[in-house]
Amino acid sequence: MTSREKLDKKDKELLLILSNNPDWTYEQIAKQLGMTSRSVGYRIERLREMRVLQKANLIYYDRLGDLIYAAMVKFSTGTSHDDQEKALGFLKNHEATIQVFTAIGAFSAIILFHAESPKDAERVARELAIKRDCFCVYEIAQITDIYSIYRHYW
Repeated sequence: MTSREKLDKKDKELLLILSNNPDWTYEQIAKQLGMTSRSVGYRIERLREMRVLQKANLIYYDRLGDLIYAAMVKFSTGTSHDDQEKALGFLKNHEATIQVFTAIGAFSAIILFHAESPKDAERVARELAIKRDCFCVYEIAQITDIYSIYRHYW
């Protein structure tokens, strides 16, 4: 597998459909793409083998009464790679964490997490960032909508 897989136009259309309609059946996708459901199944399996597409369940946390927040954190200068890995492991395993992204630039990591209220979000952000000695800065924002990363990929 290369770092960037080669996808044809139908693969890209398929990913766009899956990102916007994750509950569609192969038949619905096939109708939209103008192909057979068997071809859709083959393409999905091939994308899984390429590790471009992974099995996942979408959870709508707002329907459970939770709000979604993002905390952007920056590692303190001089934080060792081992300490960074430990901190990222802590972030990934925290009960409120939905997903953790590492980043290059103004922040070192972006954490998506759920909370019941803005006050609860601030508490969780403190647990995620401030209590970890290796972070020097954090910002928090409430997420209003999550759009697929595939939507603007091509």
